[in-house]
Amino acid sequence: MDENPNEIRKHLMEHLQSLPPDEVLKLQGILNLLVSEMTETQITEHDVLFCGSNGTTIIKALHFPREVLGTDGPVLLPSATEHVLLAAYSNEFIQHNVDATRNVFTDPSVCEAQWEMFLNGLAEEIAEKHEQEYRDEFDEILAF
Repeated sequence: MDENPNEIRKHLMEHLQSLPPDEVLKLQGILNLLVSEMTETQITEHDVLFCGSNGTTIIKALHFPREVLGTDGPVLLPSATEHVLLAAYSNEFIQHNVDATRNVFTDPSVCEAQWEMFLNGLAEEIAEKHEQEYRDEFDEILAF
């Protein structure tokens, strides 16, 4: 991946210019929401594991003791907006994965890359579980 900020800006601008106007407006809305969620996370929330976006929604993962959740997770949580997907994982599950990553990978940069892959996997799991729950609810409505 290119780490040159000027090249990154160039690629981003090329991509933005290739998008239709309605997609640019949607992207602006998601980016504004992401900034708001990340600011709130830094100021008032202490149980956030990560907050990110896949370009269409914000995915926020929290962490709580296993005894509170009753499982390792993900436990889907209600959100104030349809554009934010919330879920929680147990502290113990996260700590186990932190320890396993540190024990296997001694190089800090490799460890960080593995941790990023792990968190990306959690974000995908949250999005898939939300999508499955939505499909299940829709199927339930159609069954009536």
